[in-house]
This record gives sequence, C-alpha cells and structure tokens, in this order.
Amino acid sequence: MAPELPSSCCIRGSLHTGTPTGTEETIHKLPTYVAQPDNGGSGSTNGTIVVLPDTFGWDLINLRLLADSYAKRGNFRVLMPDVHFGDSFSKDSLDVAFPLKGYEPPWYKRIWSMAFAFPKFLIWFWSHRESVSRPIITNFMKDLRDELNSTPGGGKLGVIGFCWGGRYAVLMDPYVDAIYSAHPSFLQVPAEVEAVTKPISFAVGEKDMVLPMKQVEKIKGILKKKEGLDSEVVVYEGMEHSFAVRGNPAIEAAKKGLEGSETQAVEWFIKHLA
Repeated sequence: MAPELPSSCCIRGSLHTGTPTGTEETIHKLPTYVAQPDNGGSGSTNGTIVVLPDTFGWDLINLRLLADSYAKRGNFRVLMPDVHFGDSFSKDSLDVAFPLKGYEPPWYKRIWSMAFAFPKFLIWFWSHRESVSRPIITNFMKDLRDELNSTPGGGKLGVIGFCWGGRYAVLMDPYVDAIYSAHPSFLQVPAEVEAVTKPISFAVGEKDMVLPMKQVEKIKGILKKKEGLDSEVVVYEGMEHSFAVRGNPAIEAAKKGLEGSETQAVEWFIKHLA
C-alpha cells in the first residue's frame, strides 16, 4: 500500500528540557551525536544502537535526551547521525502550527504559522525523498556494520526510528540484529513488513492518523505469521502520532506514553543485543 501523505501530526509536539550529555563526532562521514553509558565508553557495552530521527533531525533536544537515556539505562553506545545533511525541518514549527494538548498558542499565531509551515514541510519531504535519503542511511549502516564485524568484541547492532526515521529503521533489516520503530511514517504495508527478518518492536499510538489502527492490525497479522521471529506491536491508548518523541511530559497520559515507549525500546534491545 502506498504511504500516506504528510500530515500535520508530523509537525506537532513539544520541546523537552534538559541538558544532553553526549558528544558530537564525525562517524562514517556523517556528523553524529554520540551517547555513552555511565562508564563513558571505557568498558564493555551491550551493543550499539543507531537512532534515525524524525523530520526535526539529529539535534532535536528530545531525541538527544532519549539517546542519553538509552545509553545509560541499557549500557549501549548510541549513535544519532545527521542523515538530513544539516537540513532538518525547522524547530520553529513545533508548538505553534500544530500543537499538542497543553501547548496551544493564540489562534492568530497558529493560522500565521500554518500558512507558512506546511508548504515548507512538503518541500522538505521532496528534498529528502527516498531516492535521496535511503542511500545516505544505508551507507552509514553498512559501514557501521562492517566496522563492528571487523572489531574484536564489536558487538551487535540495533536501530531505532521515529516518525520519518521509523520506516527507514524497518528498511535497515539487512544490517542490524534488532529493530525498534515508533509511529513510523510512510511505512508500506504489507510489503515492507513482510520483508522483515530480524526481531522487531513497534510502538504505535491508538489515535495515530498517519499509521491508523487498520494498518496496525495488518502489521500484527503479518508478524504473527512469521514463525520463529520475535516481534511485538505495542499500542498506546489515546496517543497520537509522534507521542514517543514529542509528547507533553506535563500531561500525565502523554508522560506515560513517553516513558512507556522509552522503556519498551530499552528492554527490547537488552533482550536482543546484550
């Protein structure tokens, strides 16, 4: 099935607060945010995880804080490359054009922002279409896989994707040992799910308009038929698209979605990478 058109859900949400503790390095030709476990990377880890961001990119504070948490909670090395080549979607669109509950600006500000943000969003998607983005991500993952294979004790490799990056996480199946995809955008069901061969975990929102429940049920049915493949599809009640990254932590229900999906990812990779 063809992917859905871009939705306002993809450019709504909240910016979180905190201080990222990772570093920025160039890894396999891409600027990359690197989060290390509490030992600072000086000891053994439970493997490496690559985070493929949503449209807001590798420098979104929400994702950097998540990467830090994954590293510390699961004893992983976490890498988040700039797969947008410095051209992630503007953070100014968050909380203004399409706010989540609890972040509503004045109506006139929303109308003004919507008039300018959505056309830019469509242009961004064309600039970062599959024929452009997939080779960038694939080359990074292949090079990283080769690096780990050639390094004694290099360990296993996992991939996490959110929204825009959620589909690409699924497509990186040939290069990884396990996959976690949160509210993926443009995922082609059934074809891209049927092609999965590695343990895969989905985190989806009950009210996600980009990946509606009809599609989620198809995903469940496909994975159920894959005997011997460890998989799970966790549906978060009442959650909308982007809840695992940009939910409002000041709202209890949204906070549960944020925390639950984070724990889901950590436990999945401890199970399959450690």
